[in-house]
Amino acid sequence: MRVLWAIPVTALLAAVLLPLNDGFYLTWINFDPQGEGQQWEWRYNREVMRNTSGYLYGHLLALVTGGWAALRHRRPVAFTLAAGVGTAMAAAAYLTAHALGGDRLRVGADGQALWEPAVVGQVQHGPLLVAFPLYALLGAGLGALLVGRLRTGRARTATVVILTIGWSVVSVAGLTQVGRADFPAALLWIVPPLAAATAIGMASLSLGAGEIGAAFVGDWGDTASSALVIGLTAGTAVVLGAARARRHDNAVVRPEPHPPA
Repeated sequence: MRVLWAIPVTALLAAVLLPLNDGFYLTWINFDPQGEGQQWEWRYNREVMRNTSGYLYGHLLALVTGGWAALRHRRPVAFTLAAGVGTAMAAAAYLTAHALGGDRLRVGADGQALWEPAVVGQVQHGPLLVAFPLYALLGAGLGALLVGRLRTGRARTATVVILTIGWSVVSVAGLTQVGRADFPAALLWIVPPLAAATAIGMASLSLGAGEIGAAFVGDWGDTASSALVIGLTAGTAVVLGAARARRHDNAVVRPEPHPPA
């Protein structure tokens, strides 16, 4: 039951990453928002980022937690733990982000009330939260498949470091999408971290506020949200099926060879 440590760590991640989410727009998208359109986009992006704080790295933690469970428990126990702990991690991330994030006053940097677009999309929390237990199950399946290659602490540490770096790059790429993705849409279905980040990025940046009149473009992350759940579910099913097949193969008792006549 050591995997239960992942639940409070998920809540801690959401709290620790809040300041980074707060400044994401100014750091990666527009360091000097001008006019009410861009001011609105900045404020809304900040609100969405705060209310999803810890989600993306929480997904990575869920994946690692599932792998951790597979390395320390028999497969039925590992898969059950992964599903349960992943669900609890989703609840911890959601409750912490909403408790600390909240809605910002709709005012600009000068303290004046902002013009607000008539239609504003909302980030889809459901798919992003369902991804937690799916990632945990995926991690458990991968752990079962790779158990022979991750015996040493050095191998496990290197794997986590490489995953974290790649996860960070992909997340920034998804979060900075404005209106329409600038990469092939097929990637959303086969790279779950990109789909999750794009779902958040599109939800807060589909306004295209840099244009006159704040043109409404994009689909507010709807496609990315669907791709996240469908692609991740399919990938998890394939990996769990492969892990089960490998277990079956290993369980087959081969007959003893007969001595030469």
